[in-house]
Amino acid sequence: MIGILLISHSASIARGVKELIEQMAQGQVLIAATGGTLDGDLGTSTDLISQAIASLVGVDEVLVLVDMGSAIMSAEIALEMSGIPYLMSAAPLVEGALVAAIESTRPNATIIEISAAAERALETKGVAPVVEQPRTESPPVPPASTGVEMTLTIMNKIGLHMRPAKDFVTTACRFASVIRARNVARPERPVANAKSMIDIMKLGVGFGHQIHLRAEGDDALQALDALARLVANNFGEM
Repeated sequence: MIGILLISHSASIARGVKELIEQMAQGQVLIAATGGTLDGDLGTSTDLISQAIASLVGVDEVLVLVDMGSAIMSAEIALEMSGIPYLMSAAPLVEGALVAAIESTRPNATIIEISAAAERALETKGVAPVVEQPRTESPPVPPASTGVEMTLTIMNKIGLHMRPAKDFVTTACRFASVIRARNVARPERPVANAKSMIDIMKLGVGFGHQIHLRAEGDDALQALDALARLVANNFGEM
């Protein structure tokens, strides 16, 4: 099991980010957050970080996100003392934590894959990462002789915002088929991997937009049927 550790120089920021991503993870991911010093000032504390790590009971690895580089030294000291394997992510704290939490709910997702996705988080704002990180991708599934295609209309009021996008990606990940999506209303947007949170968010799907889906693989029809049901139900939103 992979846990997520959030470290900020501000206790309030750490708590706020944790609260935000817990709404997306819905109890499926263990998350700890800490910030500030033992005296309540701005800064970081190895002791407080150690306490946060101790709360991640049962995790095998920890993905760490920090707000500023000066938190890394304190984090590394506490993590080395804990003995738990960890990976320090270069992802932005807020956007990266959101993506990491969502990616962590995927079956068999590795800590390297989760970190790589989190480090692409700013792409959803149209901002390229400062340093291009190597991307770890799952081997492509051999496509069936013919693909299955479907066009769906998004009718929930604010389109594929974070929560429905997460449900869309989670549903797509249940199937082995390769699934691609494009926003018919915004043809300039790149074709998306339906199993990538970053790719789906970059489509910029709003109310009334149509998304065209193509699935290739043995369970292609079942995959598109499941996505169609999700859309028809407005992702459970009113």
